[in-house]
Amino acid sequence: MSTYIIIGIIVLIVIVVALSSWNSKRNSNTLEVAENKTELRNSETRQEKRDLKLTVSYNYGETTKTISEKATAEIIKSTMTSTNWNEFHIVQLEDENGDEYKALHVSGSLNDDGLASGFVTDDDHILLVKQIKTVDQMTEILLAFLKGEDVWRNKYEYK
Repeated sequence: MSTYIIIGIIVLIVIVVALSSWNSKRNSNTLEVAENKTELRNSETRQEKRDLKLTVSYNYGETTKTISEKATAEIIKSTMTSTNWNEFHIVQLEDENGDEYKALHVSGSLNDDGLASGFVTDDDHILLVKQIKTVDQMTEILLAFLKGEDVWRNKYEYK
């Protein structure tokens, strides 16, 4: 009879150890998921604090109008659809949040000039490799830059 009691106690100990191990792994995974969610929220918060100025230039850059000091997707879409792209315009998002000046612009006209996009920093000016054919494509480029420079750089190639 005492042998059965000893075997029963050993089985209970094994079960408790196995459950403890399983629970600690589960808690570890839960903690990892929570840390990932926290990092995602932190990156979203950093992105929200990135204020971009939206400007439109007319007359081949001679006249510039600030549309918003804090551009949003809605403001960009509205600006792009309300601009007469039969005439030459430059729509630009300026990022002055860091140590270095950065600006992404889309420009041109649907008629004679064609459409293009460029990225300007304090030290460089690079152009989009692929040709732009529509205003919707230009809008997508600006929206990608608004989401974050890393999003934009992963989606488009500039040289």
